[in-house]
Amino acid sequence: MLLVDVVTAYVRRFDAHFVQIMSSHWFTNDLIQNPVSLVISEFLFVLFVCLLTYESIYWTGIYLGLWEYHAKEIFTEVPVHCAHVYVRINFARKADLDKVKQYYKLKHDSTYNILNWKRLNELGQDTFGLQKFVKYHFEFSPEDFENNPEPEFGSTIEHLREKILDTIHESSVYSEFKKDKQIFSKEDVFLLNNKTIEVGHESDKVYLSKIHIETGNVIDAVVVY
Repeated sequence: MLLVDVVTAYVRRFDAHFVQIMSSHWFTNDLIQNPVSLVISEFLFVLFVCLLTYESIYWTGIYLGLWEYHAKEIFTEVPVHCAHVYVRINFARKADLDKVKQYYKLKHDSTYNILNWKRLNELGQDTFGLQKFVKYHFEFSPEDFENNPEPEFGSTIEHLREKILDTIHESSVYSEFKKDKQIFSKEDVFLLNNKTIEVGHESDKVYLSKIHIETGNVIDAVVVY
């Protein structure tokens, strides 16, 4: 009986507190004018609090990776294809490829660490052929991906590398980097996604939207010569 008494005491306390709050506002006072409306109002309030608590815990757990979405196999997420992207282009010698990787690892780890920014600038000046990156805007029309196995996902990494190479080959600005190598191949394009992580050539057939390159992103590409 002790448990019943405790529960009853809590219910009565909640009922008194609920009535006090509801009656203090003119727009909620009408909801507790009779016992039936009071019971309905209390039931709906408790139901709302329970649902809010459940949803908060459920989605927080999904965000933290504690559990998975219960219907993920039914409602699969389809990435929106990349319509256009900004690419910052620079050059580096093949012998300096390790420095390029070191530069972007440091950049990835130093987003909020200002102590590494000076080191990052020094490494960039010592590694890249151009003093500043040159930004290009690449758009992807249906013709770019209509022949892909899954055209709804848009263009692939390989297609983006080819667009970058076409731009370089057509431009006379980069003639100094073409002395030793007249024609660049897609293997010479060191590409990064929007998380500043290298996109390897094993991912050339992967769609941009599936590898963290989305519409409007600004990413880097370093052409190795």
